[in-house]
Amino acid sequence: MATLKDVKFSLDGEPKEGVPTPVEHQPEGFASMTANEPPATKWHIFKLKNTNRKGGVYIPNIDDVVNPKTGKVERIRLLSGVESIWVKDQKDLTKEYIQQNGRSLQFPRGVKILRIAEHDSAALEFARLCNANIGNPKRVSSSKFEFYEYDPAKEEKEALEREELEIEMAILAKQAAPESMRKHASFLGIKMINDLGLAKGDDGIRREYVVYAKRNPKYFKATLGTPQVEISWLVKNAIANSRIEIGREPGKIYWANGGGMICACPSTIPPDKYLTDLAMTNTEEGKQFKEQLQRLGS
Repeated sequence: MATLKDVKFSLDGEPKEGVPTPVEHQPEGFASMTANEPPATKWHIFKLKNTNRKGGVYIPNIDDVVNPKTGKVERIRLLSGVESIWVKDQKDLTKEYIQQNGRSLQFPRGVKILRIAEHDSAALEFARLCNANIGNPKRVSSSKFEFYEYDPAKEEKEALEREELEIEMAILAKQAAPESMRKHASFLGIKMINDLGLAKGDDGIRREYVVYAKRNPKYFKATLGTPQVEISWLVKNAIANSRIEIGREPGKIYWANGGGMICACPSTIPPDKYLTDLAMTNTEEGKQFKEQLQRLGS
């Protein structure tokens, strides 16, 4: 099969002397820590966490990190021509040399991805250990600018797992029994009435239920079939059927028909949520409320 070079040769012939041959440029949005690298260089990719940033990002070349070998916090410093990044190993260096040979991790303006060659072991070690790397499980402080090491195989696997979870939860939502669907949908904040104030049918609720399951699969799965969903449903029904009064007195919730006060509710928390949380506690007040609530719902 003819290559681009063959086609160009057939059209233009031999390149003229003194005319530079076009070179392949690095993709836009990339920065490299190593210039004039060999063609067979293996690269490691680091990506900015905040990909919307417009200005340049420069990670300082000095940091205090946990040394994996000692488990202690020690200082690292990235210098040109110095193999070790640990300050304790950087002996016999003049002040002038240190000032003139500092290397920072650079994401220039408009660049969101940094490539570091595998043979540049000092830069690689610094990037993996510094506190700006959110992938470092032992980082001892946060950083104004953060990045992570890009692992294509890991990200592909995670993307597949996310997609599979979305599909699995959407199927569960589609197959759920109407009663359990309504309880869970209500807990998730899906409205039971339409814009005209009429009660939604099963199909109307299920459509939003399936959409929610696909867009928020982790939370959908974590709350599916939990006691909290059942309690929330009982609370909302008790309020809707006027068995619990939330408007008799500001900041207080009572049992209906002259019943006693259930609790005081902060104005910043919806009453149904506060009561649900109360019933889920192990306090004496919470247990009594839960028992009475369950008797009303039976």
